[in-house]
Amino acid sequence: MKMEWIKSESGTDAVEQSEELWYTGIRFGGTYFCPVSLGRKISYGLWLVMFVSLLAAVWINTNVQSPALLGLYAVPVLIFALFVIDVYLVGAFSAGVTALWVYFTGVGWSGLAGAGGLLMLALLVQRVVIVSRRNFRQREEYEELFMNTILSFSKSIDARDPYTAFHSKNVADYAREIAIELGLSKRETEAVHLAGLIHDIGKIGTPESILKKESRLTEVEYDIMKRHAEDGYQIIKGIKRLHQLGVTAMVRHHHERMDGKGYPIGLKGEDIPLGARILAASDAFDAMTTNRSYRAKLSTETAAEELRRHSGTQFDPDVANALLRVLIRQGKLPAAETPAGQVQPTWPK
Repeated sequence: MKMEWIKSESGTDAVEQSEELWYTGIRFGGTYFCPVSLGRKISYGLWLVMFVSLLAAVWINTNVQSPALLGLYAVPVLIFALFVIDVYLVGAFSAGVTALWVYFTGVGWSGLAGAGGLLMLALLVQRVVIVSRRNFRQREEYEELFMNTILSFSKSIDARDPYTAFHSKNVADYAREIAIELGLSKRETEAVHLAGLIHDIGKIGTPESILKKESRLTEVEYDIMKRHAEDGYQIIKGIKRLHQLGVTAMVRHHHERMDGKGYPIGLKGEDIPLGARILAASDAFDAMTTNRSYRAKLSTETAAEELRRHSGTQFDPDVANALLRVLIRQGKLPAAETPAGQVQPTWPK
């Protein structure tokens, strides 16, 4: 699935980029698995197993005379029916194996009856394969359509404010780099990246007068703004895959703080999901280094200093350190700006 990030209405320089989100089966890493939707390597392996099992059945039946061994011919037939969708091809292969069965074993009419039963079983299995693949494909299409809708809503949030036209994408990119720096798995990394793309989806219900206000928010306005984390969670909580990947929790808690003074619940320390801690640092850093309606952007060095200063209180120190290393690797921050020991490795209990 491709997401195109296009030129904003405000005249921002056109930046066409595509982010490929791997939903699984993941195609996000394995949340859903269709038992008959097999990868190329597995399919090649099954072809090999099928031929080996067929040769083994013939060899065994020519050297050992036992009616109990006739069932060996069912193995290659069922393997073939499992991943070959053409019913005529399955039927022809089954008939060929049946002929081998009769020829090498001389089972007579009783054997032909069993072979006929094997043929019917193969066709039944092949029918189950067709239905299973069709249902799996439809589920993927429905989920992709739904995710496209969700991501479109998220893009519309950024489009409402020309100052944050690429905010969600920036946060997602920072979050993915932090996850890689922390050594998270591919599945966890892609989940964090997806959460970054939709982390502000709850702002769809935030009044534009608050989003674009050029002065400091009042206490009442700030309380309304803070609702977006919980609102975003309510929007996506019913999506089973996002829940399994932990994305719903990341969206809900990306404004929690390590000292427990965040929102919407006030989680503290390691009670905050790691993905949410990653989003918190990514979100804050991008907010500091981009122009907003109420202030000009901060320099990368100043924003990095803010990360250090609030490490252990607002940000997870490990996450903050990882983001600083990412910035150094990307050439956005001099290595000298992050001396060893500058960011404490633990947070307050």
